Amino acid sequence: MRRTPISLALGGGGARGLAHLGVLEEMQAAHVDIQHISGVSMGGLIGAMYAFDPRPDRIRQRALDYLLSDEFSGPQRELLKARSFSDDTPPGGLFSWYHQVYEYLKNHHLLSRISLRQSLLPGYLLEDAVNHLLPAADIEEAVIPLTIVAADLHTGRRVLLETGDVRSAARASAALPGIFPPVVRDDMLLCDVGVVDSVPILPDRRQDCVKVAVDVSGDIKPLRDCLTTLDVLMRLLEISEVNVRQMVLPHADLVISPEVGDVEWYDFSSADVLFAAGREATRTALRDFPPPLSLIGRLWNRLFADRHVTNATSPPSTPSDATWTTSSGK
Repeated sequence: MRRTPISLALGGGGARGLAHLGVLEEMQAAHVDIQHISGVSMGGLIGAMYAFDPRPDRIRQRALDYLLSDEFSGPQRELLKARSFSDDTPPGGLFSWYHQVYEYLKNHHLLSRISLRQSLLPGYLLEDAVNHLLPAADIEEAVIPLTIVAADLHTGRRVLLETGDVRSAARASAALPGIFPPVVRDDMLLCDVGVVDSVPILPDRRQDCVKVAVDVSGDIKPLRDCLTTLDVLMRLLEISEVNVRQMVLPHADLVISPEVGDVEWYDFSSADVLFAAGREATRTALRDFPPPLSLIGRLWNRLFADRHVTNATSPPSTPSDATWTTSSGK
């Protein structure tokens, strides 16, 4: 794949997204030609870091420095000390993420935030992380073309952020609904769409490239019971995300799936394990990927197979195509 142009889609998954750094390191070692990056949630943040500074060793060190800083490690320790909501809660999923935050707020007598505020955690925590990791720059200044994906709560549409302030775009894409407050950008109210659409494969972007998707979401795990309204809503979100992901992933030419499913969304203490999982999964995927002639055939079909189709009322090729909006947000 050394001379094959790649469009890379980096999925969401909280702390599991640190595996993207290992993926990028291995791709650089294999001389993979990344021509475009799309990312959602943590994938949007890591993708933006790499798009502005395509040196995996440097962005990995920058991420580690921040994870070890007092600004991050203090709140992280407090969150990890919160007791699990229930012994029946399966580890690693979105369900567990929300329950851990719930327990943290209960332990600190802050449960009123659930009904009185837009989010369980204050926005400055996410803003501080983004400001440490990304430059104050416009998305169009990136070395590698970049698309950050979010959801607009006003219109109900998925938004593709390709111009404007990269920091606000990354915050919007990582603003997990209910956990962090949504981000105002132009006339939009943006949040993380990764909870239902976790791998941002964009069929109409860079059709000359091989589509490579990195999925760090993990599989859904059995749950014994749903005891509260929040339980039911969060479980339905998990189910929706898994079903949408199963429909979207076949649109990629190659899917890389690091073994990170047992890592909690909120647990950033296993960074080295996640880096290694990303590298190993990428090394295996690239080794087993079809040879260049097969890639040429795929690209030829993508570019020319539909030229004789004249039915203008054909349905979109993926469930999300009809709801894409490209924003020039600031």
